[in-house]
Amino acid sequence: MAHMYTMACKLPPFDKVKMPSARSITFRVIQDKLHYGFFVPDEMAIEISSYNASHFTTIFSTLLHEMTHMALYVQGYKTYGEHTGKFSQYRNVYAALYNLDPKAV
Repeated sequence: MAHMYTMACKLPPFDKVKMPSARSITFRVIQDKLHYGFFVPDEMAIEISSYNASHFTTIFSTLLHEMTHMALYVQGYKTYGEHTGKFSQYRNVYAALYNLDPKAV
């Protein structure tokens, strides 16, 4: 996950944000049947469920989703946990770049 994160930080929309280095983030694989992933701001952690995200495309799109929450958090957006507004703008950029369905990421 750290390598995918580092790569994604160099591409839009994250290349315009001062994202934390991969070394300063905790990456965890979890077993959650209800969720694909989480951004845990107080720990600066990204968690991805191996139960739901078991293929590369799903893992990567989940990582991008959680990175969007993180990007909004580090920029000081109070709405970093929501899926509207600025979140949608970021999602639309990487969905187009990686040919992902914006409704699925």
